[in-house]
Amino acid sequence: MKKEKKMLSAYTIVFIFLIITAGLTWIVPQSVVVNHDGTKEVIYNAIFNDSGEVLKGLGRQPAGLWDILMAPVKGFEKSSSVSIAILMAGAFLGLINSVGAMDAGIGALLKRYTGTTLIAILMFVFAVFGSVFGFWEEIPAFSIVIVPLFVLAGYDVITGLAVLTVGATAGNMASVVNPFSTGAAIGAIGNPDLSLGSGMVMRMILFVVLYIIGLVFTVKYANEVKANKEKSIVADIDVNTMTHDQGHLPELTKKRFWSVMVLVGIIVLLICGYMPWYEIKFANGTTFQDIINAPIYFLAGIPILGDLLGAKHITPLGDWYFGEFSFVFFLGSILIGFINRIPEEKFVKEFAAGAKDLLGVVLVLAIANGISVLMGGKTSGISVTFVYWIQNALQGIPGWAFSVATVLAYVGIGCFLQSTSGVAGITMPILGAVAMALFQNSTIGVVGGQVMLISAFTLGINFMSGLYPSATTMGTLELFNVPYDRYLKFILKIFVSMLAVGCIIISISQFLGLI
Repeated sequence: MKKEKKMLSAYTIVFIFLIITAGLTWIVPQSVVVNHDGTKEVIYNAIFNDSGEVLKGLGRQPAGLWDILMAPVKGFEKSSSVSIAILMAGAFLGLINSVGAMDAGIGALLKRYTGTTLIAILMFVFAVFGSVFGFWEEIPAFSIVIVPLFVLAGYDVITGLAVLTVGATAGNMASVVNPFSTGAAIGAIGNPDLSLGSGMVMRMILFVVLYIIGLVFTVKYANEVKANKEKSIVADIDVNTMTHDQGHLPELTKKRFWSVMVLVGIIVLLICGYMPWYEIKFANGTTFQDIINAPIYFLAGIPILGDLLGAKHITPLGDWYFGEFSFVFFLGSILIGFINRIPEEKFVKEFAAGAKDLLGVVLVLAIANGISVLMGGKTSGISVTFVYWIQNALQGIPGWAFSVATVLAYVGIGCFLQSTSGVAGITMPILGAVAMALFQNSTIGVVGGQVMLISAFTLGINFMSGLYPSATTMGTLELFNVPYDRYLKFILKIFVSMLAVGCIIISISQFLGLI
């Protein structure tokens, strides 16, 4: 019998992409973005020197062996904040698993919610996360909780991954109020008549439709797998389910209950920390961020107590990033130790073991970020050159085809740049001007055209983010020993369907009065 060819590991696949990127540097010249009195301009085939001056005609900067091997090292430095966040989450989850709280909590959840309801609720939560604060890099940490839950509920690893990735991608593609994509795009365009409220109705409809499409596909697959385990696309693979293979789930004791509540508290804190409260503004010039952070400001003003708590140095809710993500999981680990009265020696052992379980994710993250090191950033590199070529191709396109062409353009850009805010910063000043010229005399006007552009941007770039072998995707797959080709086999038809329907909604929105 012919032996099936085994898929390469995540490390190897990402490193191959790194080598391909290095090869492109020998062919594709770098370009730079310069700012002239607030107007951004791309200078093709140019680089910046050490003094920040533009050197034209010197764009071809081939990467050699030194550059290839140094790229993962620089990538690790670049991703240090994400890496420590992943390790802290792994350490916390290692501790909570060691006391049986996770399995007990999952057992209690399964008694209350099962089947489609469980999938729908959790997928909606992650879709909201994506639409509100661009949930994606946090997936590896959350997967350790979500995937075992669905495995123990009678599904498979892919079902758990789908709840996370399909839900988050649906939310990211709509990006109703996502400050890192929609907000960044609005800011980069620089039109004073354009706000986060512009086109919100259309984006909310987009969110609901994309969520439903993702949910239907996921539920159909999940029910097939639950009825027949052979239907799983990883049925023939020895995947890592992150469960303990025990016959029954442990009892939810008082200590385990409060341990689970620590996890719930962490999730609530993260939502509050990442939510863009500053977007809710009042007539007196204040924002909701001022209100929600009032307790922190009050504590900071109390003599001695404020200093003991370090309240003056607490990052305001709404401005959190990966450093604060690490903090809450580290704090949660300490609370788990106190609640369960874990001896110091065992605490350190379980904490380190939990972090060790996610070390592979961090290493994949380093290699993947090495690719972006070779590609360049939002102001210089071959990444800017690819964006420049795509922008030129969109010049003069008919207005009726603008949204579809722009979506496809951003799918292409997503092959070279994954940062939504970075892509917005490069492309929006130029494409915003293109949209202005195309829609100035149309019924929807300049603002309507630019709203279509922004949604085309979030749809296309986040579609590609879900497919691209990025640090998040490959790190998560490596964690559960799921081959990348199996992931694509499952996810591609869902994302393509979401992309196609999204294109239609954006295209007809101008005729339905949604913008």
